[in-house]
Formats: sequence, C-alpha cells, structure tokens
Amino acid sequence: MLFDEKVAKFKVNADSKESAIKIAADELYKRGIVKETFFENVVKREKEFPTGLHTGKYGVAIPHTDSEFVDRSQVGFISLDKPVKFKNMGNTAEDVDVTHIFMIAMAQPHEQADTLMKLMEMFSNEGLMGKLYTCRTNEEYENILRESNLI
Repeated sequence: MLFDEKVAKFKVNADSKESAIKIAADELYKRGIVKETFFENVVKREKEFPTGLHTGKYGVAIPHTDSEFVDRSQVGFISLDKPVKFKNMGNTAEDVDVTHIFMIAMAQPHEQADTLMKLMEMFSNEGLMGKLYTCRTNEEYENILRESNLI
C-alpha cells in the first residue's frame, strides 16, 4: 500500500536538503498524494526535528510532516547523484551526507511507526542499500522493495 505508486526518482541532482525535499515533495504533489502545503511543512519540521541517519556506508533521510498535509498514504524515494547534508536525527550538531531520501507521507498518524520500523530494517542491510544506490529504473526499485518485504 505505501509503495503502490512507485514514486521514485533516481540519481537526482540537488544542491541542498531543501532542494532534495522539494523534488520529492513535488513528485508526491503531482500525483495528488499530498496537499500543496506539504513541502513547506516538511521543511519546517526538518528544522525542528532532523531526520538524517548514518546507516553505515550510506546516509539516509526520512523527511515527513503531520498527516493533515497528506491526502493518502505513500512513501516516495529519491537517490541523489551527490550527497547533500542533513542534520543527524540523534545529534543535531552533526551533519549526515545523505544519498537516499524516503519521503514519508502518512494520511493516518498511526501508520508511521510501522513504516519506520520496516524502513529501518532495510537501512541496516548494506547490500540492499547498495542496490538502491545503483538503482536506475522503477523495475529495479520494485525488486528491491520486494526483497525488503516492503511490498
């Protein structure tokens, strides 16, 4: 359900975390998944509660905002051509060089915990993260999601 629409872009060029978030949010907005105010609220939340994570070789960010800015639940993904800096979720004084962004859009607040748990399992698998890093097609992406038990 959360990956039904395969909202994904690969090897995107972004010069900042805000531009990376904008690219991901725009993809969700174009598909009618989130409200027009989603992007600005994700950026606002990211400043207060950073979402960068060190996951071994790859840096990940999981930006999101409240369900009131979401029309239907979906997770979007973008891989970046070059890393951008996000603040570390556990230590805001530290930067994380992020190459993988999972934009979480949950229409129901209770959906978020389960989704985060499944994503964290994938993040701990360096082989799957490497596949995501080199992934360039929706078909490859779908296979990785299947292998990760996300679909």
